[in-house]
Amino acid sequence: MSTVRWGVLTTARIAQNRFLPAAGRARGAAVVAISSTSGRAEEVAGRFGIPAAYGSHEELLADPGVEAVYVPFPNSLHAEWALRAVETGKHVLCEKPLVASAGELAHLADAAARRGVKVMEAFMYRFHPQHAKVRELLDSGRIGDVVSIHARFHFAMDRQPGEPRLKPGFDGGALNDIGCYGVDALNHLMDAPPRSVYARGTSHSDPVETSMAAILDYGGVLATLDCGFEGPRTNTLQIIGTLGHITLDKAFDPDPTETANVTVASRSGEAETFAFTGDAFRSEIEQFSEWTRSDGPTMPFQELTQRSLAVRAALHASLASGQPQAVTPADAVVG
Repeated sequence: MSTVRWGVLTTARIAQNRFLPAAGRARGAAVVAISSTSGRAEEVAGRFGIPAAYGSHEELLADPGVEAVYVPFPNSLHAEWALRAVETGKHVLCEKPLVASAGELAHLADAAARRGVKVMEAFMYRFHPQHAKVRELLDSGRIGDVVSIHARFHFAMDRQPGEPRLKPGFDGGALNDIGCYGVDALNHLMDAPPRSVYARGTSHSDPVETSMAAILDYGGVLATLDCGFEGPRTNTLQIIGTLGHITLDKAFDPDPTETANVTVASRSGEAETFAFTGDAFRSEIEQFSEWTRSDGPTMPFQELTQRSLAVRAALHASLASGQPQAVTPADAVVG
């Protein structure tokens, strides 16, 4: 496969700290351009050995040498810039959450199909090898029938001035920023959206929720989700079955240098731990680069993206009303 030439829109922290280092390690991918309206593109380009630096995102999108772009804008700008990139014929890997409404998702999918490009929501955790092991354990019946699932993701936010995840109108808050990982994982494991959800959140003095917890009813399987910007870092997933349980200690954001453990325990207390190391960002970049050269789906994981969008919409509605909320995929509007 020929090397896919990438561009990065903005010099956001996640681009500098996670995407660009991983892209430098990835096979079949090379970052050839970066853009920023803040004047930092040249400095970041020099640091990462990127050949082209642009002072506007439009210039990068007009560069015929760029085949795929990474979009790490604040959440409220994802749909707009993903669509603009698609309309210029670029493949798009866009940070989660991809869009805030079912209408935006449909519009983006139609544009991608028309332009013949790939678009994917960037949930890098999906590409870590521990999750393939979880699927293997479930499919083998190791823990019997699933009874409940519990997802947790917390970290203590560095509250810098102007932090978009804490500002109204930017589709921020704990649910959209980190709770979406749990939503995605739960829907992926269950291969269906829940029937209903019930969520409660706290915001302290912020205009968005900075922590939240929810119950999701999958009809015979109950799931819980909690997330927040207030406490020590934790990102765990536990699946409880009739014969045992599976626990992941670094489910959603394992560092490439860390070991992620998948522990399966039987009802009698016997346990076995499988240790994994993996570079999820690198694997995501490599896999998406391969997909840009294939005839596969225009939007990988589109059904899962649509499903999780509807669940987040219901969770936001429940947070606002304080009442349980049915999940209605056709009416998904988040934020």
